[in-house]
Amino acid sequence: MGIFKNIAGGLRSLMGRKRVEGEMDEELRGFLDASAEEKRRSGMSADEAAHAARVEMGSANAVKHRVWSARWESTLEGLLQDTRISMRMLAKTPGFTAIALLSLALGIGGNTAIFTLVNQVMLHNLPVRDPEQLVTFGNSNGAGVAGGIDIGGYGLYPWYFARQLQAAPGPFQGIASYCSFADKVSIRLPGADGLAASSSSAILAPASLVSGNYFSVLGAQPMMGRVINLADDATPGTGAVVVLSHHFWQQSLSSDPAILGKTISINGTPFAVIGIMPEAFHGLKQDLEPPALWTPESMQTVILQQPSLLTANDGAYFLDMFGRVSNQAAADKGALAQSQAWLDQQIHTAMRTLEGAKLTPAREQEINRVTAPLTSATRGVNSLRNRYSGSLLILMCVVGLVLLIACANLANFLLARAATRKREIATRLALGSSRARIVRQCLIETFLLSFTGGVLGLGLAFAATRALIAFVSQGSPYIAMKPAPDATVLLFTLGVSLLTGLLFGLAPAIMASRTGAASNLNAGSRTAQASGGRQARFWPKALVTAQVMLSLLLLVGAGLFLRTLRNLENQDYGFERTHLLLAEFNAKLAGYKPSQTPALHQQLLERLSALPGVQSAALALTPPISAGNWSSNIVVSGYAPAPKENTNSKLNRVSGKYFETAGIAIVAGRAINDSDTLNRQKVAVINQTIAKHFFPKGDAVGRTLTIGIDSVKGPWLIVGIARDTKSSNPRDTDPDRMTYLPLAQIEPFNAVDTSAAGAANQAPPEENQDRFAGLILLRTTGDPAHSIADLRTAVASVNPNLPLLKITTIDEAVNDFMTHDQLVSTLTGLFSLLALLLAAIGLYGVMSYNVVRRSNEIGIRIALGAQAKTVLWMILNESLLLLAVGVGLGLPLTLTATHYLQSQLFGLSAMDPATFAAAMAVVSAMTLFAAWLPAQRATKVDPMVALRCD
Repeated sequence: MGIFKNIAGGLRSLMGRKRVEGEMDEELRGFLDASAEEKRRSGMSADEAAHAARVEMGSANAVKHRVWSARWESTLEGLLQDTRISMRMLAKTPGFTAIALLSLALGIGGNTAIFTLVNQVMLHNLPVRDPEQLVTFGNSNGAGVAGGIDIGGYGLYPWYFARQLQAAPGPFQGIASYCSFADKVSIRLPGADGLAASSSSAILAPASLVSGNYFSVLGAQPMMGRVINLADDATPGTGAVVVLSHHFWQQSLSSDPAILGKTISINGTPFAVIGIMPEAFHGLKQDLEPPALWTPESMQTVILQQPSLLTANDGAYFLDMFGRVSNQAAADKGALAQSQAWLDQQIHTAMRTLEGAKLTPAREQEINRVTAPLTSATRGVNSLRNRYSGSLLILMCVVGLVLLIACANLANFLLARAATRKREIATRLALGSSRARIVRQCLIETFLLSFTGGVLGLGLAFAATRALIAFVSQGSPYIAMKPAPDATVLLFTLGVSLLTGLLFGLAPAIMASRTGAASNLNAGSRTAQASGGRQARFWPKALVTAQVMLSLLLLVGAGLFLRTLRNLENQDYGFERTHLLLAEFNAKLAGYKPSQTPALHQQLLERLSALPGVQSAALALTPPISAGNWSSNIVVSGYAPAPKENTNSKLNRVSGKYFETAGIAIVAGRAINDSDTLNRQKVAVINQTIAKHFFPKGDAVGRTLTIGIDSVKGPWLIVGIARDTKSSNPRDTDPDRMTYLPLAQIEPFNAVDTSAAGAANQAPPEENQDRFAGLILLRTTGDPAHSIADLRTAVASVNPNLPLLKITTIDEAVNDFMTHDQLVSTLTGLFSLLALLLAAIGLYGVMSYNVVRRSNEIGIRIALGAQAKTVLWMILNESLLLLAVGVGLGLPLTLTATHYLQSQLFGLSAMDPATFAAAMAVVSAMTLFAAWLPAQRATKVDPMVALRCD
């Protein structure tokens, strides 16, 4: 309590300083009276006693100052006084203050904006209980439905295996699973009676299938209601319950708390709403567009709109798995290794069971080498982190360098200001101010600049982060990232502001405190300004040299990234990238069955082909370049593969006129056309890569192949060879194998098991889900964007409930693969230009200060007959020397730094001579331009004015 009373008393003293001084005056008068009275009793006269008492006490003001200085309030008062002085000094130089604040706002704002993304993408822990205990089984980056792979291959697992480990988790606290992808579903909201209204407009949103213990293993609690439990997920085909995300509940249901217990329709099936998750929760897998709702895996056929994948002993691989390790395993690597060994043993046992009697010693060795590494899921499985982490780290380094250049700029300005304030500082020292007080006042001035710049930077960062999130989202209606800074970002900005103030303020403050009082008070103002010795002239030049070095590094990096982007954009993709419109659709969401697809496809093609401005129309499963793929091993007649040879090929099912519409050339044979119908010979078109590998003699046309997927097994007669295309990653240098199948020739039903065991348990044949197309392609005569409205009208005329999920041009689809490169090249280009501008301002300031400092010398030279061009060259020579030193030191630094960028480049070397030459030319031009104006001003110095002393 004594401390708080002391603080309260001190604050009252600060706010009532006149009262405190009155009390101190009264105390001093009392002391003088008592001292004088004592001296009178010793025999002095009244006047002598009063005089002796005053001499003994000394100056009343000095005594009061000593008493006040002994109190902690005096330190706070001194800080407030220095702050007021600093604010007045900054207000007296509005030009300097504005430039300083703008430089700091841009530098700190850039750092804050990039760190905001780094924080959300790379540093945020999952908002669940003890996230450090969560591990995924493999990297969980794969997504899709796969077959013919090992358990854990691509991070995918079958349903039966996940159920086995869920029931007996061994050393884990719990093991759960979820679908590796979140398909969009058709949702109809409840009507007034609480039931799903069939008349309401359908909403398309991603839904995630999860196991019954998904939320409990994660340690996630609902905001309202309850989560999915084991009873909900007990039996395939049952458990029609749904948990909503906070965003979906807020945006689509207006945050209605009464939604709990009501029914919504998902793909035509009623689901009971049982819970709503908190705003921060988006699931374990953090996709670009997070799930809007979660349903049990038992409802897989409804959510994915395909036959059951939930088989007891075998089946498709479509689940990701994760677990919660024990407290000991989370803290001890040895215990974690035991959990890893247990998991690998479960996988090996399941694989041996699948092999059965076919297990060979060679296969046994392969099985023993299979492992699914336990990967930390503390921060979840984030596709954005996998895609943008490298870019964000590069950008963090770039904005850090920009901030260093800004700090060097301001340090130079403050050094110049300190030189012009030497007489002021010398006067303050002569009047009794301490050097520590001078340093403190200078640092307060710099911290005022840095913290004000930080506040302005937060505003710029908020706007910049919104733009960056919009860029990263690629048009997604919702992305789980927010531009508003959280506590971590605010602390980062505070730290950067503090560090920035120290970086550009400490050296000028120390140099200002070393000012000599006598020498600067005796000298004239101009002489004092020109003094300071070699050290005072060294630091400004050193800072400019550092700016040149860093500017060169940034310009080279920006040039390399810009050329990489240009190389990616201008390479040959193998298909025509102009006048092509793409539209994704999902007929399943409109209730279509596979048997209805031929009529639907025919109606769509007829309506679309008749649109004005459309040259041709086609349907396909995927576009010419796509992130997802449909693939399988292929068996080619007459070709004997080597052991373990990869015979995999990507597949695409297409309609007639696909190659004409997509702009893919047929180099041999013919294309798939409208005459390739179900009752005709099954045909296929392969690409050049397959033809070269499997048919080196050039006899591919006329041969047959079969596919390792029962629904499209074949055999298929090869009737044509298409040109190779970039089918997935624009950075891939080796073309993917591609096999094109006629959409109309895919069998209406899946193959039936004709074995004796299969005949005994004969079930009705299932309709073939591979008959669905998923993409419309339109080749237009003009800008494809102008045909979007007609496209929507045509599709609605066929079926108004047929959803168009995404409409884009082929050029936009290609650019979606280069968002990483576009982000890096654009921002590094902007930041390098900003750094160049800051460096130019810094060089201009230093050279202008040097001209003023050397005015006496220049005046004498001109008075003695020096020509203007001699003076001009004298100033420019100093700038060129700084340029030469900066480039000489910057080149090794740049060569070392760009070596680490090689993996980010495409089509050029990290030591590309053209880029280095261009960067050096730009830096040289900047240096000459920034030095030219001060040099011109030096030639116009009037000797009479320059030689006149104050």
